[in-house]
Amino acid sequence: MDHLETPAVHRLLTSPAGRLVTSRPFEAFKTRSLPREFAVVRARAAADVALSEGPEAYLREVGAPPAPHLHDRIERALARYARLRGAYDETMERWDDVFWGDGESTPDERVAVERERREVSERRAKPTDIFGFLSKEHLVPPVKFETPSPEDARTRWNHELAEPERLYGFAESSAAEEFPRVERSATVRGPGTVEYLLRFRSPSPHLSDRVTARVYEPVDIDVNAGGDADLPTLVFHSGWGAFDDQLGYWPEEEYVARALAPEGYRVILPDAPWHGRRELLGRYSGEPYIARAPVGLFTLYSAAALETAVLTDWARTEGAPVVGVGGVSLGGTIALHVGGRCGDWPESMRPDLLFPAGMPGAIDQTLLAGELTRLLDIDDALDAAGWTGAALHEFAPLLNPPKAPCLAPERVFPFVGTRDEMGPTSTARALLDEWGVPRPNRREWDCGHFGVLANLIRDESFRTTVRRELDAAARDRRNRESVAV
Repeated sequence: MDHLETPAVHRLLTSPAGRLVTSRPFEAFKTRSLPREFAVVRARAAADVALSEGPEAYLREVGAPPAPHLHDRIERALARYARLRGAYDETMERWDDVFWGDGESTPDERVAVERERREVSERRAKPTDIFGFLSKEHLVPPVKFETPSPEDARTRWNHELAEPERLYGFAESSAAEEFPRVERSATVRGPGTVEYLLRFRSPSPHLSDRVTARVYEPVDIDVNAGGDADLPTLVFHSGWGAFDDQLGYWPEEEYVARALAPEGYRVILPDAPWHGRRELLGRYSGEPYIARAPVGLFTLYSAAALETAVLTDWARTEGAPVVGVGGVSLGGTIALHVGGRCGDWPESMRPDLLFPAGMPGAIDQTLLAGELTRLLDIDDALDAAGWTGAALHEFAPLLNPPKAPCLAPERVFPFVGTRDEMGPTSTARALLDEWGVPRPNRREWDCGHFGVLANLIRDESFRTTVRRELDAAARDRRNRESVAV
């Protein structure tokens, strides 16, 4: 039977040759390349809403200055992208019919259409060959900002500033039967996995879209035939700007999901708000998070935290004895918010363990001094809108994880880079100290921000920790339940 395969790039990264990605020169190269990488996807996002409006309107939409000398090239690029977008739309329509429709399809047919979808999704998501010339001309900004003023933010979020639980909690009127109904797609075979998608409306009152998440389970679990799904589960979030399964290679899919699922675990990889399948028209994956800073940040954190609660509850209804929550970079921050905000949630929605990686501990400080702030001109946008350090600190109750966790500190297992300047290590250490996370629980790699991801891919210690702690927590729960009986 046909199945999806591990991409060659992942095999290369995990080979001896892949040591290069943990080096300081690679870290420096990757950091310097970020503005151009995001300029390309900004150019593509603008094309999604200005395909037929001509070069001048397109440049205005993308946020670039006039460039009459490039009009002919832009027209040709837009025509090429229009054909690509048409192929993408047609493929997505067929994919939806196969995975969410009522018709019958064979396992091999689902593998074939999933392969096709990923190929055309990647070409559409990152069309460097079409729009790369605009980034080389330094015309396209990496972010099209719409930064609110502090005054507007205070007026809009006044009640949440006084009571952060309004933002991070479930409304008292939300009875269990009113929680979002989780739908499940048809399955597709992966490399030692059975994979499918979940979707449900976001429980956040500040979003109006549908949450999507990809689930990975062992091949001997047939969810459609009511198989035994009593699986320890990990909900793991990707970093900012990730395109998730819109690309052929999604690192978290390989180093977490397809590594752990064949060994008897369930892994859930959600699309964060505005990311992956939840990308907004005219914006690239994750752009509103930065473009609307600081409001975009806590809007995403709160929505993703509540969505994680729904996924945790769903996993327990599927028989999961324990649920861990983790993530890398932005995903690590989401995990910290979940761990610090879940105390008032229904018990079934609270995780048993946390595995945050490459995350800052103080978002207000990171906005002021983090390396990404300088690289993507976030500091200039904040200054122009009137955001001072004092104003950002005023929003710390919504931006920063709480100063105490809602689960035992012994159940938090962080991974950080000692030279990380995007998720500053000093702020992560300070928060972990406040939380009382034991030193033996903490893993520090001698690397920067991208080195954390490289080590998650190459170093077995992360997966070893997840296996050990999920298994131990599952044994503890089963022992308590047997004693109670």
